[in-house]
Amino acid sequence: MTGKFNLNIEFMKYRAISLVIILWFVTCSVFLFMNMPFIYTSVVHVLNVQHDIKMSSEQISDNYLLIIRYLQSFFISNMQTTLPINNVVRIHFGDVRKLILINNLFMVVMTPLVIKLLIKLRKNRLLWLLKSALKQIYSCFVFIAVFALIDFNDTFIFFHKILFRNNDWIFNAKKEPIILLFPDQYFMIGFIFIFIFVTVFYLILLRFINESMQ
Repeated sequence: MTGKFNLNIEFMKYRAISLVIILWFVTCSVFLFMNMPFIYTSVVHVLNVQHDIKMSSEQISDNYLLIIRYLQSFFISNMQTTLPINNVVRIHFGDVRKLILINNLFMVVMTPLVIKLLIKLRKNRLLWLLKSALKQIYSCFVFIAVFALIDFNDTFIFFHKILFRNNDWIFNAKKEPIILLFPDQYFMIGFIFIFIFVTVFYLILLRFINESMQ
């Protein structure tokens, strides 16, 4: 009985480690996406956002970079943009900033810890214990991703309701024209980007585990 209990504890431990690793993959993917402005400029160009917002491509790009810097910096307290912003915009982007800073902080803290853990497990020839748990956690991630892509709009709204405890994320394009800088298609591409990169990271780690078992 004690042996079975200890086995269950070990299984739960490696499942928790696998969950942390997948979350680490997600945070790294979010960071990469936000810091690849060429993706944003490509979306803007294809959707002709400059026509809707009456700004040049250069002005849109400059505003985007200013906003991204604000969202990722602990030292920039006020969002700078040439577009008019009101209190609703300030509150929502402030809430988004908190989430982004948590994302980046998690990534920075976990990167050396995860790498050190993987090296230790490989050295002790225990990496194989992660394989089954990783497949289970990744399968859950795939299920959520597929469900989200089938009905992205409703999923997008659902996550906003979970992440934000107010309605300040509901913008009116006439009152808050800044929303035109971020079309829904941009967020969908971001979600696909995250899914692809998490999958790539997962496959690389799986290959690393398989090689360690030989």
